[in-house]
Amino acid sequence: MNNFPTTVLLAEADLADARHIEAVLAGTSGRPFDVESVTCLADALRRLGQVEFDVVLLDLMLADAQGIEVFNQVSAVAANALIMVLSTAADEALAKQAVVYGAQDYLVKSHVEAYWLPRALQYLIERKEITDALRISEARFRSMSEASPLGIFVSDTQGNCVYTNPAYQKISGLNLEQSLGTNWSKAIHPEDRPRVLADWQIATRGHVSFQTEFRFLQASNSVAWTRVNSAVMQDGNRLLGLVQTVEDITERKKTELELRASEEALYEEKERAEVTLNSIGDAVLTTDIAGNVRYMNQVAEMMTGWSCEEASGQPLAKVFDIVDDSTRQVIPDPAQRAMAEDRIISLSLSTVLIRRDGFEA
Repeated sequence: MNNFPTTVLLAEADLADARHIEAVLAGTSGRPFDVESVTCLADALRRLGQVEFDVVLLDLMLADAQGIEVFNQVSAVAANALIMVLSTAADEALAKQAVVYGAQDYLVKSHVEAYWLPRALQYLIERKEITDALRISEARFRSMSEASPLGIFVSDTQGNCVYTNPAYQKISGLNLEQSLGTNWSKAIHPEDRPRVLADWQIATRGHVSFQTEFRFLQASNSVAWTRVNSAVMQDGNRLLGLVQTVEDITERKKTELELRASEEALYEEKERAEVTLNSIGDAVLTTDIAGNVRYMNQVAEMMTGWSCEEASGQPLAKVFDIVDDSTRQVIPDPAQRAMAEDRIISLSLSTVLIRRDGFEA
């Protein structure tokens, strides 16, 4: 609320009444009133077309026009102004009709005095400022909501819908009218409902937010996976309702399931390969490109004296320690030779393997 003067257009045909009203408003303490007076409808419409007044004090019996049409013309060009109708006791019924048509209030001119008129105007001004602020806040929320890629579901304290945005309507397959009054839990797949509602009730009792994922039942009888973030709306300790954001994660879930299936298939393939390698009678060792051991089958473990776990990461030459039986010279790492020469390397019959415990095989 600001302290700038409240601009008032006084449309009053009776000059004595006009001077009295001007004097009453001029003597007001607090927020001042800047009053401009006209006596006819034509002048009122002209000034309203030039200046945006905060308040119009309007006599419906002007020099050039009378009756409800005076109000209709003024309200058409002063859409943002507060209009208070001034009437005589005899014209009070007409003033009440103007209120029905949209005037904020009316005041019988014989009751205009320094106490009531400024306070009545101040009340109307403050109410309008609060209403405007609320309307702006609602418009801001609606704009952000409608632009959001996430579905938004707003409910009362019982979880019944009072608002949904377009993104939610796309996920659910229900327009706003179809969603109003429905409970958000109805969209939860029956198999997920006990878990989700238990989490929701705990969060609601504690007035805290919670996040969950569940299968969402759409209007088309299809199922979509959703991630839901839920937060309470409250005024102090008083619960007002619930706001939920709903994200369609169906594609992500599909990818996760495919990845899990691939991991399981890979694990099964690895298990089959390991069973196969352990069932053959030959020793099998594998290394990485640097020549460090990555795998040994059971025969290789028995021959070298190394377990696969202990040998993993060790240089092949340390685990597969081979010498020439006649010269006792260390034989170069056959794996490194195979990679360097890009061919199969065979060991001579005089090759001896020195086990980890020092015995020869």
